Amino acid sequence: MALAPNNSFKRNATSGVRLIQALGPMDTTKLSDTELAALSAAHPRLPPDYFAYLRDVGWGESASGRMIYSGPIAPQDIYGAIFGRTDIVLLGDDFQGYCFGYDFTASTYGEAAPDGTWQACPADNGLRRYVGA
Repeated sequence: MALAPNNSFKRNATSGVRLIQALGPMDTTKLSDTELAALSAAHPRLPPDYFAYLRDVGWGESASGRMIYSGPIAPQDIYGAIFGRTDIVLLGDDFQGYCFGYDFTASTYGEAAPDGTWQACPADNGLRRYVGA
């Protein structure tokens, strides 16, 4: 899915998640308590540190230049049918084709590659480590 070439929001047709492009470093938007409650109700299996990050830091481009989405999306929304696993959601990307996500089966974060492969992160690598926070 290509993002708009300006600073505007683009809503993913399948998931409704807001993706943004071309914002300056640490240009983030914190989720409100209402938004967090709705997101955690919709995705109760995501780890608490993910919701804490969206509350404390927000979604958008992190200081390390990595993008954190406003909510999880299916890998197929980015990679299409080449990514066959349905037990993973994507939570952000590096603007270079690789996405950070969460594997519900293994209960761990990891990285999805453009070729459809998944590499789990070591157990102690959480969301803040990925974004360099």
